[in-house]
Amino acid sequence: MEAVRRGFDALRVGGIEALLPFFTTDVVMHPFPEWPDDPVYRGHDGARKLIAAWTDNFEEWGVDVSEIRAAGTRVVALTEMIGQIKGSGVPIRQPMGAVFSEIHENTAGENTAGEVHFFLTWLEALKAAGLEE
Repeated sequence: MEAVRRGFDALRVGGIEALLPFFTTDVVMHPFPEWPDDPVYRGHDGARKLIAAWTDNFEEWGVDVSEIRAAGTRVVALTEMIGQIKGSGVPIRQPMGAVFSEIHENTAGENTAGEVHFFLTWLEALKAAGLEE
């Protein structure tokens, strides 16, 4: 759970490049089911592409972390994406859940995630991790 928290802190401070060390080099990312583009993004280049698809359309984009929970061998993060749509000044707050799995220790002794599933609601993320409330 601590590695997931540090990953979000790294994203906030240093962007996607600071986040990448918290993923295996062959990470598999699954955007939320309603996502209109690719259903799967692979590796660090895939992670860059997916995050850029989210951030490129916003000004002052960020992620607020509400809660991080252990779920057996997985970790669930309940977050909100925040920002403003570019050129409009319209603020956005979108709940998002993420389930991190395939967690491995890298050569530096840090835990890294090999797979991430994203969801547009916290309930969907909790259900996917077997933590339905």
